[in-house]
Order: sequence, then C-alpha cells, then structure tokens
Amino acid sequence: MGNDSRARRYAIVSGKGGVGKTVIAANLATALAGSGLRTLLVDADLGLANLDIIMGINPARTIQDVLAGNFSANEALVRTRGGFDLLPAGSGFFESTLLTPDLAASLENMLKGLDPRYDAVLFDVGAGIGDVVLFFARIADDVVLVVTPEATSLIDAYATVKILALRYGCKNFRLIVNQADPDRPEQSGKMVAARLQQIVSKFLSDKGGNPVRLHFAGALPVDPGIGRAISRQQLLVENDPHGLVASLFPRLAASLRAAPPGSLRMP
Repeated sequence: MGNDSRARRYAIVSGKGGVGKTVIAANLATALAGSGLRTLLVDADLGLANLDIIMGINPARTIQDVLAGNFSANEALVRTRGGFDLLPAGSGFFESTLLTPDLAASLENMLKGLDPRYDAVLFDVGAGIGDVVLFFARIADDVVLVVTPEATSLIDAYATVKILALRYGCKNFRLIVNQADPDRPEQSGKMVAARLQQIVSKFLSDKGGNPVRLHFAGALPVDPGIGRAISRQQLLVENDPHGLVASLFPRLAASLRAAPPGSLRMP
C-alpha cells in the first residue's frame, strides 16, 4: 500500500445477485485474518444486509446506528468466530440505499477513522450498479468481481465493469469464479475469465489508453457443503475445515494480497 496508516480496501462486488458474493466475503475475511492480517468486514449492502444472518450473529448495533450518530463505529463492531471484526448493517432501511452527499461524507469519515486499526477492510456490497455499490467500489483499492459461469452473471458483471471503467477510470479488476465445474474448477474458471475478458476487450477498448484487465484470482467449485454451512449459519472452516472449498480460500486470500492495488480510490 502506498500509505501505511490505512488499510487496503477490497470491494467484493457482483453484477447479479445469488452468485455467492456474501459467503465468499465472509470466508475470504476469515482467510485474511488467518494469514495474520487485522481484518474488518463491512456489510455494505445498506438496504438488504445479511452477513449477520449467514454467520448466526444478532448485532446490537449497526452501521445505520453509527451514521445516525447514536453510537461510534467502535461500539458497533462485532468480533467474529472467523477472527475478523464485522461492522454489520440493518436490512429494510430504504433511506440507506440513497447515496446523498451527506451519506457519502459520513461513510468516508467513518471508514477513515477505522482504517488505522486494520490491515485489510472488505466491503460486501449489494448486487447491481446502484449509487451505494459504486461508492464502495470507487473508494476501494481493489474491486473483486464475483461471477458464475451463467450467461446472466457474465452480462451483469460486464455492465458493472463498464460503468466503473468509463465513469471512474477503474482499469484492473480481480475475478473470482464461483460455482465452477467441480471436476475441473481451475480450468473451467479460467475459461469463464477468458470469456469475460474477451467481452470486455471487445466493447471497452480504450484507444491509446490502458486496457481494462480482469485478473483471475481463483475458482470455487460447486459444493453442497456450502449450502449446509449457510443453513447452519457457519463459516466453511467451521462446517467442513478439510473440505475442498474451505481449503481454497487461503489461496484466494494470498492471490489478492500478492496483487498490487488495482482500482482508484476516491480523492
């Protein structure tokens, strides 16, 4: 990182809902914490938050309480079984989905106050390309795009890349392919990444400028153990510590740590 006083920020995004983004965010935070990094996971889906649900946590305070000035961010933090801190959000707060200048300033001030305490901060943002999603993506050092092999996932992922590239100048994205072929996850994941890169290169060619690049971080195969972990409100390492998918997250975390920061941080 260019500034040792702040954490490296990762925005975990997906154009389409239902691709496993939130499960990946929670387990990636666990892997980063397990590698020795002080890690914070922020539930940045301010309208339909569910990180607390999938982890079996009943938070007393949320990010909405912090933004309302009722509590400090430190008072809202929850220490998790995965070894990382969680800043939970509430669900069903329509006003939180509208990014006003005041909300943007409050979010950034809150995050600046938390940055020095951590080495890595992950934003689990909502699906789609709303203003709140784009806000968290553009203040991140890295945009981590989660896709599945489904055509609809790739189309929506392309739309997300297009807006971030054209509107905010983001040229580099980390790509995680979820629900890959269980018989050959790495190979099928790379094929999906190549297909999406082909689409991006064809329609987002930047004449004379830097091309938009998707950097393959890894693939996670289809695994029924993921559904069992969700139903039990457990992390993958709790549900099946020796399972294939659980064992892949430290590798994913190492891949993200090794890559140089790739997207733009808001001035």
